[in-house]
Amino acid sequence: MKEKTKNAAKIRREKENGEFYELAKLLPLPSAITSQLDKASIIRLTSSYLKMRTVFPEGLGDEWGQPTRFSPLDSIAKELGSHLLQTLDGFVFVVASDGKIMYISETASVHLGLSQVELTGNSVFEYIHPSDHDEMTAILGLQQPQHHHFSPEYEIERSFLLRMKCVLAKRNAGLTHGGYKVIHCSGYLKVRQYMVDMALYESCYQTMGLVAVGHSLPSSGITEIKLYSNMFMFRASLDFKLIFLDMRVAELTGYEPQDLIEKTLYHHVHVCDIFHLRFAHHLLLLKGQVTTKYYRMLSKHGGWVWVQSYATIVHNSRSSRPHFSTLSLDTECKELQLSEDQSRASHPSFSLASAQDHCKQLRTKAVKMKTKLRSVPYPEVGL
Repeated sequence: MKEKTKNAAKIRREKENGEFYELAKLLPLPSAITSQLDKASIIRLTSSYLKMRTVFPEGLGDEWGQPTRFSPLDSIAKELGSHLLQTLDGFVFVVASDGKIMYISETASVHLGLSQVELTGNSVFEYIHPSDHDEMTAILGLQQPQHHHFSPEYEIERSFLLRMKCVLAKRNAGLTHGGYKVIHCSGYLKVRQYMVDMALYESCYQTMGLVAVGHSLPSSGITEIKLYSNMFMFRASLDFKLIFLDMRVAELTGYEPQDLIEKTLYHHVHVCDIFHLRFAHHLLLLKGQVTTKYYRMLSKHGGWVWVQSYATIVHNSRSSRPHFSTLSLDTECKELQLSEDQSRASHPSFSLASAQDHCKQLRTKAVKMKTKLRSVPYPEVGL
């Protein structure tokens, strides 16, 4: 009796292992990987794959069991798409509303040292800094839209910085703090709308997932980055007071380096962009690296230059200073003068002191006129 029970259990296990093996072969992964998976990994990867099918029901067309209309452009796009991940300096990932990673490209291993199989199906919160958990929850969350969307599905842009776990060797990891690396992520939140009452235009919204691309920021060797003709580098203190600027800043903004040193970066930024720069400043102090949004840096003779900065806090034995690599575009609105420095540069003879002297002269002249009028209050009338 015991022998029969043992044989039955063995046969059951063999059948179970066979079913798992067949299931693993259906996963969109190389056979060299699927043949090495354990049962728990197969279930985890399969559930992630099925969730992806829900978010992208059409998927890859024929490969996902969906008929597609043939088009010459489709074959070209498919061929190019297979090379995108290899040429992309980053990795693609899709995260469900509960934080589970539904998909992540194998290129994540280049930036984080973590494999695609290890990450897929697990919670993204296991791989990001604890202080970034609330931010990630807010990114995956959805506030009730103020306007009704006529499309059943729409996308909300997302751009953020995450400190992600990195297990690469020190020489390949770049700048890390406590085993975490700053990753700049940009993408969109995929939202689906369900109509509740057509007459009242009432509807509910469901977050399907976050689709994003992650890029590593420049490493601590930011001074070794190749600077093109439309870029310049500068260093600043932690309060953004400028300490050093290379000579290329004169070609792009009109200011010589000595004109800007000992002044804060905020002093030379368009007032409408100070909030965005302040937010980037906060992230830099918090996470050690940041990529700013495009902001307007005032040029010397009027107008502004659109710039984007990549900043890294570099620590040494004496102090910690942010290093910036800045991309600059053409000058706009050259005729507009938005600061006192621009007015001085355009009118060298005009200064605040001369303006004050001129106002004093006008006030003195006005007083003399009033005195003269008081001494002769009535006009003379000939008799």
